Amino acid sequence: MPARIIGTLIGALVLTAALFFYLLGDDPSQFVNFSTWGTATEIASFQRLIDHYNATRSPRHRVRLSHGEQIQYTERLIVQAAAGNLPDVMHLDRKDLPLFVSRGMCEDLTPYMERDSSFHITDYLPALLPGCKVGTQFYAVPHNFSTLVLYYNKSHFDAEGIAYPDSTWTWDDLLRAARRLTRRDAQGTIARYGCMMTLAVQTLIAQNDGRVLNATLDSCIVASPGAAGAVQFIVDLSEKYGVSWSMLSQNIQWDDMFAGGRLSMIANGRWAAPWYMRTMQPGSIDAAPLPRGKLRRGGAVNHIMAVASQSTKKDEAWQFVKYLVSEEGQRMLNDDGANIPALRSLVYSDAFLRHHTTPTMNNSVFLEELPHSVVWPFEQGIYVTHFVLQTQLELAIRRVLLGQMTAMQSLRIMQDNVNGVIQSHRTAPDAVPFFGSVLSYVCGACAAGLFLFLVRRRGVRLPGRG
Repeated sequence: MPARIIGTLIGALVLTAALFFYLLGDDPSQFVNFSTWGTATEIASFQRLIDHYNATRSPRHRVRLSHGEQIQYTERLIVQAAAGNLPDVMHLDRKDLPLFVSRGMCEDLTPYMERDSSFHITDYLPALLPGCKVGTQFYAVPHNFSTLVLYYNKSHFDAEGIAYPDSTWTWDDLLRAARRLTRRDAQGTIARYGCMMTLAVQTLIAQNDGRVLNATLDSCIVASPGAAGAVQFIVDLSEKYGVSWSMLSQNIQWDDMFAGGRLSMIANGRWAAPWYMRTMQPGSIDAAPLPRGKLRRGGAVNHIMAVASQSTKKDEAWQFVKYLVSEEGQRMLNDDGANIPALRSLVYSDAFLRHHTTPTMNNSVFLEELPHSVVWPFEQGIYVTHFVLQTQLELAIRRVLLGQMTAMQSLRIMQDNVNGVIQSHRTAPDAVPFFGSVLSYVCGACAAGLFLFLVRRRGVRLPGRG
């Protein structure tokens, strides 16, 4: 072989090796990768936890954070699973667990719990544990949760002489109070709205004895009188009674409206509490249970930690999960006040009940609502994701708001569309496994391209070429 070709090959190999080791420095396999989502504040909170873990535990592989937007977070992880590139530890919403387990994405953690004498699943709130299981096996551990509550401006209630909401309130009580609290200016423009319940519309369906999916979560049954009544109620709040703004309105920031005194009541979760307390007059805000419909139902978010079945560092991943749900990790989580820890001993202590960010708020209402709550926003099963259900429900409500059809007619369209998605996933062929890695493909392509470039640059003729 001519010396020039040999030199070209050696040069290509050296440069490829340098590229490989450069890319390897950021190779996910060098870390325990932890995936989550959230606001900038929530991401910063998790980063503090990770920094503390890396500094105090000195793990063999340091933990590294990856995060994205909550919207389509489920879909992103499914794509990563198909590529064989799941993060080692996944922060999930419990609604995703059955879907992920059915796809083989989550490690069964039951054996880890059974052989680890330092871990006791009974230390956590019992109401959260079913959301960590599929069948009889634990595929996750509880980390934090929130129930939906009705935040209200006490100053507005006091000025109108209205008694504060409590657990006996119904939809009728909500509407009566909202009509009295709504205020218009001299030109007839609404200056203060009475309530905003949009975030709880899925829970209102459950309160009115409706369901989005059936009990086995394999069929959409939302076209029912209960669900239609709940949708009509949420539409009537704005279009008929004028106590809320229309869901057709764009760029309305309801949190800003409430904090700025232009809204008297809002359904929201614990994540909003610290910000409300920081921006509103001291003592002017409190929380009560959601008003009940035919049934007393609340909505609960249950966030859990799972280990990816694809992980090559499962024991290390388990140690990090244990840290996240340990008393130390849970106290750090509790500090910002935006999340409610899953650890029973902590959540029933003054560390939460008299939390420093919400010292004058009825913090216990978040715990009292948990036994009465259903999965929020949707219990999705293994055939359809939250993104599909949320999109279809928003479209259904929009058709009613636009006067295009009745609530029942619109929900029938939603039901047909969702069942079409479910059917397509029932009959979809198994995914073809992804072999190799992005790193190996990049290096291979670069090696080939570099070799050809050097050959052309030096004017070398390949053997067999004229």
